[in-house]
Amino acid sequence: MLRITDARTGETVDAVRARRGLTRVEAHVERDDLSALRVLLVADVLARALELGGTPVATVADPPAGLRARADALGIRRAEGERGGAGPALHVLVSAGGAPEGSGSETSGSEGSGPAAFGPAASGETVPGEAAGGETTAMDATTMDATSMGAASMAPASMAPASMGPVPTDPVPVDQNSVDEDPVIPGLFTADPDGVRVEVAPVRGSADHSLLRMILLATPRRQPLDLAAADLDGARETLGRWRKAVAGWATRPSRPVPEHVRQELRAAWEDDLDVPAVLEALRRVEHAGDIPDGARFETYAYADRLLGLELTRDIGTQW
Repeated sequence: MLRITDARTGETVDAVRARRGLTRVEAHVERDDLSALRVLLVADVLARALELGGTPVATVADPPAGLRARADALGIRRAEGERGGAGPALHVLVSAGGAPEGSGSETSGSEGSGPAAFGPAASGETVPGEAAGGETTAMDATTMDATSMGAASMAPASMAPASMGPVPTDPVPVDQNSVDEDPVIPGLFTADPDGVRVEVAPVRGSADHSLLRMILLATPRRQPLDLAAADLDGARETLGRWRKAVAGWATRPSRPVPEHVRQELRAAWEDDLDVPAVLEALRRVEHAGDIPDGARFETYAYADRLLGLELTRDIGTQW
């Protein structure tokens, strides 16, 4: 059963009252900025996690046209329900009063601090394929650098990875002042006073859309994110390496997802939607010497049902 922190009380509660009952995931966004995009992404992943647990979900959102286009590029599902409709609701929104830019404010607890790190600087280890003196050597397609993918947590949603759509190449600017204002949420607790409130921290800066989903997923949702300090090169390298490795593993005899790995993945995303922990679990699977390549493939495909990173998109393109 997925449990999530209710921002109204700070307590962890069951995300749904009845696993088989329809649940609404309502994303409250009004502006066209990266903080609002993060709200839509968290709502998308939350809906995927609930569906993986057998809960039917209707997503609800009414984003501005520009924000909807950005969401399409990140493979975020379109709204399919109405506010105040049937079933209990989980309300996803930007936390009120985000930390002022440059304040260095961080969330406390197990969610860590600072942007997610992907490269060797995060662990102090040498990148596979690079000698100690910095000289590059040949890298095996299935080798992954021993770096932290961010604080521990992660999760999936339909058997096929979500399409991320066309990827804009221009960096996306964000209004540096808008993230500090309290969000206006019309009728938030009048339509459904008992709905769980799921808050996400603001985002500042700009980044290539092709990397945004990975960067946002690797950073705990309640941790403010400054994209100027994010490891964009590390995210690009990790995504490319994983997609190439998955394409190679797909040519090997199929094997089921090891049960202990499946349980580890589910435990991560059912623990307050801890997506960074899911990514960390995938890193361990990549290096595990006792997991066959066919099982690695099934594991990554399974996890991508939650992540929507298109980890299987390069299958059949290398030959």
